[in-house]
Amino acid sequence: MGTCWNCGTQITLKEEEVICDSCGEIVNYPCNYCKEWFAIDKTSLCAVCGFYVCINCGTCSQSCQKEKWQTEITKILAPEINYSTHPNLQEKINKLLKFIEDIKISKEKRECQKGVPISYAKNRIKSCIVKMNGYRTKSQMDVQKFNERHEEVLNKNIGDILTINQAREEGSYGQEYRDVFNYCLCLGKLKKVKTRKIIDDEEIEIEVYKRVEDGQCPMLDLKELIVKFCPKCGKKYDESENYCSDCFYQKGKKQGQPFQLRLKISNKDICQLNRGDFEKHGQSKST
Repeated sequence: MGTCWNCGTQITLKEEEVICDSCGEIVNYPCNYCKEWFAIDKTSLCAVCGFYVCINCGTCSQSCQKEKWQTEITKILAPEINYSTHPNLQEKINKLLKFIEDIKISKEKRECQKGVPISYAKNRIKSCIVKMNGYRTKSQMDVQKFNERHEEVLNKNIGDILTINQAREEGSYGQEYRDVFNYCLCLGKLKKVKTRKIIDDEEIEIEVYKRVEDGQCPMLDLKELIVKFCPKCGKKYDESENYCSDCFYQKGKKQGQPFQLRLKISNKDICQLNRGDFEKHGQSKST
């Protein structure tokens, strides 16, 4: 998760990945504080700000809330204690920070200004789109379902109000509609708006979806969602290629033959908004 140092693309890497699919370079980062470069395969992500933690000085982003948390915890717990005489104080503070971080992330939902949750912007929508294109689906029926949901939204009249509960089929979970609705927010086909509704004789404010034509979000990047690569060296190839030009099988029935290329979902995020710019739920300005 983060920005590729070489091409500037927002990416989300799987645990075993260290190469940007957009430019093919190994992903490394310069620390915001000490300015030293570090490799991402030797560190982890900060769950609060979404930046990698520097292996040299232990910091993440300059705007991370954890620094403020540490200051406040220190003021409360040990305003008069000298770190030199209590060497384990920082260790205890770090444990408290981790505890608060786990609670905060488990409860706090972050979204972009259009109201798309970060989990959808960085993961679920991409999975939805590749399924619409027939990749990683169990049957043609899966492809048809996703496309049908998408068409349903596009066929609504401008100004129509939609909710997921009203749209989904009776007895179904409605996850497909959640995927497509959030995708349509990115496309500018839907907009989250607030309205008031009477429930049990009480008027409450609820969030609904309005059919609009606001134009595609400039942060949406739908290019090269599926890439071809060599499973041995990791080199990326054009869709027209089927075999690696550098790697050959060393034994077995295919000995001497070039490695066959595989397809995978690109680690490039379709949403190029920095993770740190996603706001707490309810603070978006899409209304």
